[in-house]
Amino acid sequence: MSSRREVSSLAAMAKKRDTDDFQRIRQSDPVRGWDDDEPDPEASTYAFAEHGPDPVPAWVITSDAARQYELGELKSGKEATVHLIERRLGDATNVLAAKRYLKFEDRMFRNDARYRAGRRTGESRLDRAIARGNRAGMAFRAQQWLDTEFDALCRLWVAGAPVPYPVQKLGNELLLELIGSPEQAAPRLVHAKPSAELSEHLWHQLLDALRVMIGIGLVHGDLSPYNTLVDGDRLVIIDFPQAVDPIANPEGLELLQRDVTTMGRWFEKRGVACDPSEVMADLVGLLF
Repeated sequence: MSSRREVSSLAAMAKKRDTDDFQRIRQSDPVRGWDDDEPDPEASTYAFAEHGPDPVPAWVITSDAARQYELGELKSGKEATVHLIERRLGDATNVLAAKRYLKFEDRMFRNDARYRAGRRTGESRLDRAIARGNRAGMAFRAQQWLDTEFDALCRLWVAGAPVPYPVQKLGNELLLELIGSPEQAAPRLVHAKPSAELSEHLWHQLLDALRVMIGIGLVHGDLSPYNTLVDGDRLVIIDFPQAVDPIANPEGLELLQRDVTTMGRWFEKRGVACDPSEVMADLVGLLF
């Protein structure tokens, strides 16, 4: 309970607020807005990022006035974690998958020599640093993975391959189309348990996707039921940081063979009639 002195003081302050002098002082105080020298943690980052390919899908929110919010982690992997980001403008909302690459030394997968073969920066000092694995080289190798994935997704999207639309690249983060919904992200093929009929349908979608990939000179390099998603009756391929050129990379065709064999064996176990050797011959025929 307030003392008599405190009650008297509060009453005097209330009386003062009703005077003309106090109102003039209050009106003269500037309204404090956002300090432009401080980053706004809820501002859309689209304006500062490298954007995905044109034409940008109509659903992508590109306005600088949009706000964005962290919704939490979706999954973690060997080289990155994936978080959900909500970007909002008025009644329009995007929920995107934010793939954030770990520092190279924090990754569980570091043996990338076979994927780097045939890649050159054009700068001899940097190429030597990458080959030696010193601090500068490791930092650039980490950036190469992010750049490779964004470039591959952009090329594949333009070519019509079943991949997420790459919305933007900024720092160590790729913002990608979320496959599925915020409530239920699309499951990996290995967890989807498709019926025999759907398995047959997904296999043929995979063959079409492989042809598109070879058509633009791209091999996934680590294709498996763990980095293919099932969105309803649609197959979507993800995770391209290790993608290689089948000709420029000395092991490109070997990596393609591994991709085809891994996927073929999985579908064979589900009753799909498929011959990985025939598939490989078909794909190689598209190269030469």
